[in-house]
Amino acid sequence: MVSSKALCFFVLFSFSAIALQSAFADHEEDVGLVMNFYKDTCPQAEEIIREQVKLLYKRHKNTAFSWLRNIFHDCAVQSCDASLLLDSTRRELSEKETDRSFGLRNFRYLDTIKEAVERECPGVVSCADILVLSGRDGVVALGGPYIPLKTGRRDGRRSRAEILEQYLPDHNESISSVLDKFGAMGIDTPGVVALLGIFIHYQHIIGIKRTRHAYVIGFCMRFQMASTLIAQHHPPTTQSKVNSSNL
Repeated sequence: MVSSKALCFFVLFSFSAIALQSAFADHEEDVGLVMNFYKDTCPQAEEIIREQVKLLYKRHKNTAFSWLRNIFHDCAVQSCDASLLLDSTRRELSEKETDRSFGLRNFRYLDTIKEAVERECPGVVSCADILVLSGRDGVVALGGPYIPLKTGRRDGRRSRAEILEQYLPDHNESISSVLDKFGAMGIDTPGVVALLGIFIHYQHIIGIKRTRHAYVIGFCMRFQMASTLIAQHHPPTTQSKVNSSNL
């Protein structure tokens, strides 16, 4: 049987590869997205973020995985622009308050990191970069891989709550719909089944309790059926391979 430590690492590697691929690939062609974007304007930015993540993780062990999930929810919806962090207004619902964002939390710790960066370099580092870098460093804090990331993202000024459902799967959706949405992100069917299956198992291992987590049971059952169908059409060697395009 796989140990919980090994399983945790596999989840981190898999989820970080998928969540961070958006931060890598989707916008690398955008003007200004480069390695060490802040080397002249705020050379200590990434180190400050890294140290803040370490401190917050030491005090609050549940923070790191939350930051990683934030990346996925932000970057999967058109752009890594921190629009996820915007608050609701009278005219516009925040992305983080939609049903698809249920369970997202620890945004206050991102504010803590932002404040630390602002003390060193006021008005320089975007919230979008802080969100992505804190997620990357959160993976490291949990024992996962360090993934170099380009920076220079611009903050969004408008919520994308009205189109969220086009990109983020819901627990009541059909298998084909879920696979289509992940497929649009470059994740193939075996990858989706492996990722969600291991993620659900990881949630169970660490003992996360939610009043609405009953939906996980139905979601898991549907993916068990889907994985059975996939196993009938893919040889074991194919199922065990990692899609390098997701890394």
